[in-house]
Amino acid sequence: MTEYIPPLFYRNGHANTIAAASFLRKSYAQRVSRSFRKQSESRILSLANDIQLHGLLTTHKDSLQITGQKPLVMILHGWLGCAESLYLLPIASKLHELGFNIFRLNFRDHGNTQHLNKELFHSCRLDEVLDATLAIQKQISHSKFYILGFSLGGNFALRIGAEAKSKNLTIDKIISVCPVMNATNALDETKSMLNIYTEYYLQRWKNMLKIKHKLFPENYDLATINQQNSLTEMTEHLLLKYTEFSSIKSYLQGYSITGDRLKSLSVNSDVYIAEDDPVIPSHDWEDLHASEYLNIHHTKFGGHCGYLNSLFNTNWIDERIIKTLQV
Repeated sequence: MTEYIPPLFYRNGHANTIAAASFLRKSYAQRVSRSFRKQSESRILSLANDIQLHGLLTTHKDSLQITGQKPLVMILHGWLGCAESLYLLPIASKLHELGFNIFRLNFRDHGNTQHLNKELFHSCRLDEVLDATLAIQKQISHSKFYILGFSLGGNFALRIGAEAKSKNLTIDKIISVCPVMNATNALDETKSMLNIYTEYYLQRWKNMLKIKHKLFPENYDLATINQQNSLTEMTEHLLLKYTEFSSIKSYLQGYSITGDRLKSLSVNSDVYIAEDDPVIPSHDWEDLHASEYLNIHHTKFGGHCGYLNSLFNTNWIDERIIKTLQV
């Protein structure tokens, strides 16, 4: 068990998770990342099959010089988050301050990028994220390359690590925080989840799809979409109507990382799992393929991407990430 002993109030998974997403925490994240965000530049990655993904690059002035190459960290946000999500801004700005170049990638349709691609985002779109990773490596000079992912981004990060060798990707380290592991169990968890979570995710999803409909009205039936009243209903409706999947089962299996999915993992990967995570079933780690490359760190507390020490300072997981990448 990895030691994370928070103040008493945060020894509850719900309290840690909700506080980490609160207005007060957002104010802190925006304040400490203000300079970092001002230095960031927008990048569009043009990929295979006319796919475009967007990201935010923050470099150091000497990073394009051979003698001044910096380590590069690609950061992947969670589902319905974005490159500006508050849980990743403090660690991104701190790493940049310490000398790292940072690329914050937006998944398809996230971060107000619905206009870039007609087809919807779904969690099995690994190929385009692999293509984006290759493009980032080729376009941005770096001494070392790291991937940091949160929640669904942590799931993508580990799947990238499992494909790294076959795609000729050179990755020095992967850090995955509270990743989705068994997607079926994660979706089933939403049926007993507190309403505050399900309503939050469902409303954000519908808002995203509202913009998609506005951009491509002939492709998406917003009235039918708005009739879906649960995450399970919405998932099944969108998959069967707007994607190539014939069943929700095949889709969920497609992005789960349990079983043999990580058998081909070839990158040293640290995975952080909190036992009191109210969003992702923490026991799913037992079904991950054992590997010399996979280092699982359990904590008793932490919630979902929380790990707070307080609302107004560096959280525990960010301290761990900094210590790991500075070695």
